Order: sequence, then C-alpha cells, then structure tokens
Amino acid sequence: MYYYIINPASGSGRINKVQEKLKERLKELGIAGEFVKSTGAGDIAKLTRMAIEKDYKTIVAVGGDGTINEIINAMAGNTNVALGIIPLGSTNELAAMLGIKDWQSACNILAARKIEKVDLGLINNNVFVTAVTIGFDNSLFELKKEHTGGFFNGLSSLTKLTGIVNSYKPVHLTLDFDSRYTVETDCFNFSLSNGAFYKYLPQHSKPQDNMLDAVLIGQLGFSDAIKYGQGKLNLSKRPGQVSIFHTRKIKISSPKPVVVSADGKVVGETPVSIEVSDIKLRVIVSRKRQF
Repeated sequence: MYYYIINPASGSGRINKVQEKLKERLKELGIAGEFVKSTGAGDIAKLTRMAIEKDYKTIVAVGGDGTINEIINAMAGNTNVALGIIPLGSTNELAAMLGIKDWQSACNILAARKIEKVDLGLINNNVFVTAVTIGFDNSLFELKKEHTGGFFNGLSSLTKLTGIVNSYKPVHLTLDFDSRYTVETDCFNFSLSNGAFYKYLPQHSKPQDNMLDAVLIGQLGFSDAIKYGQGKLNLSKRPGQVSIFHTRKIKISSPKPVVVSADGKVVGETPVSIEVSDIKLRVIVSRKRQF
C-alpha cells in the first residue's frame, strides 16, 4: 500500500489544480492507497511517523524538495520504507535527477516501482539528500517560491532580483576537508552536492559514490550575478570561477554566523559539520534517471 503525504503549500498550491486528476490516475494504476494532507508546521513529520506505525512500505512525497526533507528526517533511518515522489514543489531537484519530470510521469514510475539506494548527507543531526547551500542561493529561495517555473524573467521578478544582487555581500568561509586540508576564501556561493545537481559538476558525480561534491563559486560581477540568478550563466565555460572539491566530511566556519540550508530548508548557521551518512535512502526512480 502507498501512503501519500500532500503538502498543499508546495509550489504555491499547485496540488490544488491537479489533485482530482492525480488521484484518478493513481486509482487507474491500482496504487491509490491512503492520502493525508499537512495543515501546519510539524505535520509532515507526524504523518510520516504515523505511516511507519501503520506499517506502510511506501511513503510518497507530494510536493518539493522541502517536503522530501521533512519526510526523510522523520523516517529516522527506517530502511524498510521506500520513498516515492510526485514533484509539485517550487524546487524539485531530486525528482529531476531521478528522472521524474512531472506528476503524470511520476504516477507511472510509482507503479513500475524500481527502487535504488542513494546516499544521504548528515548536517546538525539532520539528513539531506540534494545539497547544502551557503551564500547567494539562499537569498533566492523566497523569490523562487513566488515564481514557480520560468521565474526571474518578468519585470517584477527582475526588479526583485536586481535588489537582491545590489544588497548581496560575498561570504567569507573556512572549509576543512576531511581534516586533511583547509581552504579559506570569499565566495559568491557555496554548495555541497550529493550527486550531479549542478550542470558544471563532473558527469561521474552521483548520489551513490559515498562522496559529497563541494562547489565554490568565486566573486561575480553585477551582470554575471543577474545571469546566475536567472539560470543563464554557463559556469562550465568559466573554470576559473568555479572550484570543485570531493570530500566525505567537511567543517565550515565563518567570522560571523551565516545561514545554512539543506534541501532548500534553513537548518542553522555556521559553524557546521557535514558528512556522508551511514544511512541509505530507498527511493523509487525512473529508468531515465541521471545516474
């Protein structure tokens, strides 16, 4: 039986537009299961624990990366449960890497039920599955929520993006990799990726290699920062502006506390320690996944 946890706030309420069609399609495929909906903070974790107590073997996140993060943390390392995804959030990075393009294809993928084990990262006693971010990307989260799909191109969003770029200051970080070497730098953005979530990462990076990929973007000028915010800056052709490190564990500190996010959710401030978790996540994937 499948247990569907719906986050009605994901993707600015996108689920409300497709809910009936979604349920009908799942019924046609014979995987309708039980549907529950979160109504406030902490609900997703409670619903996840209820599903485990009821002995459900598949929990499906109907939302985005933030919804997934809450579910996998509430699973508390339970390796008997598989995670399914119906991507209806503002950010759906994990679904994209797993080859799940939209809710229609997600239904077929759930029915096929091909399961892979993927790595999880561990930060501040919380697990994450996509990436940890520090810097400019965190400044964009709220704007992304407002403009789900094709954002940052209209006049209003461009005005807001320009304001973010004008007020943004690079962050000074000290990065200790595996207690073997240290990098100290001012950077535009820092990400710690669990797999190929960034176009400029090496193709061999995947969420099954027991490694994390640290991506350090140097300082960008105004026009490049605007292009970056719009997703139009091709950093793969600017090797001097991107540094990539491979690590199993990293300690991050800064002169002043800096916000740290994981899977698109704020999880704390620097200093933090991050490592590859011993726990693996069982997740339903497409045969067209990116690894």
